Amino acid sequence: MEQALIAAFLERFLENTLNYGREASPWLLLGFLFAGLLKVFASPSLLYRHLGGGGLRSILLATMIGIPLPLCSCGVIPVGVGLYRQGASKAATLAFFISTPATTVTAVILAIGMLGWRFAVAEILVCFGVAFLTGVFASMLSGKSPAKPLSIARCSSQLGFLDLRSEKGLKGKLEEALRYGFVDMVDDIGLYVLVGLLITGFVAALIPSPLVKEYLGGGVASLLFMALIGTPIYVCSTASIPFVAALVEKGMHPTAGLVFLIAGPATNLSTIIVVGKTLGRGTAALYVTSVIALSVFFAYMLYAVGWL
Repeated sequence: MEQALIAAFLERFLENTLNYGREASPWLLLGFLFAGLLKVFASPSLLYRHLGGGGLRSILLATMIGIPLPLCSCGVIPVGVGLYRQGASKAATLAFFISTPATTVTAVILAIGMLGWRFAVAEILVCFGVAFLTGVFASMLSGKSPAKPLSIARCSSQLGFLDLRSEKGLKGKLEEALRYGFVDMVDDIGLYVLVGLLITGFVAALIPSPLVKEYLGGGVASLLFMALIGTPIYVCSTASIPFVAALVEKGMHPTAGLVFLIAGPATNLSTIIVVGKTLGRGTAALYVTSVIALSVFFAYMLYAVGWL
């Protein structure tokens, strides 16, 4: 009897994992391609040219520039620290720390494929609101307090994602885009995507739908629960999409998944520690509190108006 139950579970596990893998694969490939093109053709100097100083403009640009960049929660750390040391304000740096890992071009494309365009739009808007308002709060509390500027050459040596000196022809850039998208990006997050798919298959096979509906079916409690789960741990935005899609299919309200996908990638213990040491403990406390509170608030607003 036990062997039959185990065999049935393993069959469901493998079937679910393969199904989600087939569903995610074309969107992942498209996302990796766009990530490579963005890395090669987006001007890295834009970051340094526009994020220095203070004011709402630098916060807005930091938020908007960070949203499509294909950097994970840990990959954003050296870039964010480099920007701050280059002269970006605390507020702009904090906005960049949040918007960059919370949404990436690969995550948005995968979200469209597995959760729908309305969810993807909501993810971008909530990410923007959380990052921008957190930057505004930081500006109000700390004012303009940039670190001592470094030379761009020195700063760029810290940023593996940015190559300020790369000047290649179109063919060379396309080759670099393909290499970055399908080699470097796969090397960076491929394992996390695989683990995410395995966890997705496990959850889909093990957890019954009524249980998910009861505890994560909607309301502030479910939103706060998912935010608190995602905050301290490392969450890859792209790899977590299939996991959220599986829970939504089981009965979790999409807004609960939205909170997890914003608060999870935007915060983890490593980033919190770096923010505390680089920008100050008060800024780190604001960072964590604001991400949790604002992600829950915006998700609940989307729930209230019926967008998700």
